[in-house]
Formats: sequence, C-alpha cells, structure tokens
Amino acid sequence: MDISKLDLFFAAANSESFTQAAEKCNVAQTTMSKYIAQLEDELGVKLFYRTTRECSLTEAGHTFYNGAKELKKDYDDLTRQLMQVAEDELKIGVYGEFFDLSILSMFSKSHPEIELKVSFGGRTDLYDQLKRRKIHAVLIPNILVSEALRDHSMRYVNVLSGDTYIYCSQEAMNEYGSIEEVIRNLPMITKSREPRYHDYCQNILNQTFGVSFDGVTVVESIAKQHLLTELSQGFAIMLEQEAEDAEGLYGYSLQGVFNETLQLYYTIKHVPQSLRTFITYINQVTFHA
Repeated sequence: MDISKLDLFFAAANSESFTQAAEKCNVAQTTMSKYIAQLEDELGVKLFYRTTRECSLTEAGHTFYNGAKELKKDYDDLTRQLMQVAEDELKIGVYGEFFDLSILSMFSKSHPEIELKVSFGGRTDLYDQLKRRKIHAVLIPNILVSEALRDHSMRYVNVLSGDTYIYCSQEAMNEYGSIEEVIRNLPMITKSREPRYHDYCQNILNQTFGVSFDGVTVVESIAKQHLLTELSQGFAIMLEQEAEDAEGLYGYSLQGVFNETLQLYYTIKHVPQSLRTFITYINQVTFHA
C-alpha cells in the first residue's frame, strides 16, 4: 500500500462520487476508480458501495477509514521528525587537500545546533553522492571542477581564495639565479594527483615565464611539500598561508596570474536549512587568505 496515495481514498470517502473525488485531487476519474479497485483487491475487502452516481463506505470501509487516518497521521509525524533530523545535519564532501579548511570548524563552533559531517573522496564518487542526495554539497577548487557540476541544476558560492606564490628554497634561487631557471630545472612538488591540475600549472607558468617544468613529484601533505621544497628537490605552488610555517623559502607572487578559489557546489533540488545557514555564513564572513 502506498501511504502517499491514501489521500485519494480519503477524498473518495468524503465525496458523493468518484468523479467529485477525482476533481478535488486533480486526477482523472478512471485513475481514481482504478486506485480504489487496486486498494480493495490488496486488502481483500469491499470498501465502497457504488452506483452510477454515488459511492458510500461499507462497514469495512469505515473501519479502514478510521485506521488509515491514524496511520497517515503517524506517517506524517514521522516524516516531519525525519525532516527535522535532516535540517540539523550538514554533510559536506571535500575533494583534495588544496586549501585551509578551517572555515568548517569555525562554522561548526558558530552553529553548534547543526551537526557537521565531513567526508573526503574521489571527485566522481563525491559527484555521485551529491546527485543521490547522500551529501549536501561538495567543496572543490575551481580549477578541478568538471562538466559534471556545470549543469542547470547546480549552483556554487566562492568560499576561499588567496594569494598564490611559487616557492623554492633560497639555495635553489641562489644556484639557478631566477625563478624561470628554477622552473626549468626542478620538478613541481604538489599534493594533487590530478593530471588536469598539473596541465593547468604547466600552461600558466609557460604563459607567464616562457618556460616549462619537467616532472611532477606528488606528496600526501603540506609538511612533505615543505620539506622537499626546503631541500631544493623541487618548487611548489602554494597559497601564502600554506607556507607560513616553512623556513628558508623564496616566494614569487602569482597574484593576478594563478587564480585558484575553493568553491562550494550544491544542487538547487536539495537545499535543506542547514545548507542555507552555511551559505549565509560564507556570504557574511570574508575569508581571504
């Protein structure tokens, strides 16, 4: 039995004919008659006395009417409870380790009434979870957004941007003499395994400095990125705040050239109050590294 369709039965029970009930429910009379017949067949009892012009409940129909009212009320109450639980949760999927994500902990402290759940995963998997409403939104750098998120049902807000620099050790700069020669002679050290990101960096540096780097070294953390850069084993492209704890690095600003922004993507078909609250929080507070 489809509980959501019980309103068709109630309309028929409260009307003088299936035709009137169908008009109230904005369905065809044949649809109403077919539903009642299927319901009677499923229950194994006759619910209505029928004539060519009228319908009325049988004794079994009255019993079912009273029980179905209680069932529908319990179902609606349960649905409202589940919706309330959903409104108190915010599930964010994060792709990559590219930005400072302290905004999430800051939001959680500002809104303790919302249970924030963060998960990490592959881009395709996170897109799938978003489409299936397993998560509410995805945090991803604009550089890595694919066409899967560029459809009419998707929206985004910019969450965080910052000044981007090329960093190398001071020893490497002394040895090679210029940032161009550093790029030419050393590999890029990055946390991203995305070939698309590597190609983006290659194109930007080639356009800006007229040179290309040869090779990419992928690491798992900012700490490892710092260490290899400090040891002159490569250069890194990082936001300014990512290099604050590193020592002995030379930085060259890419401001206005390398535009990387953390974005929050969500579908307009699934925007619970918890997500609206988070979006409002983002828009009210300026996060600029």
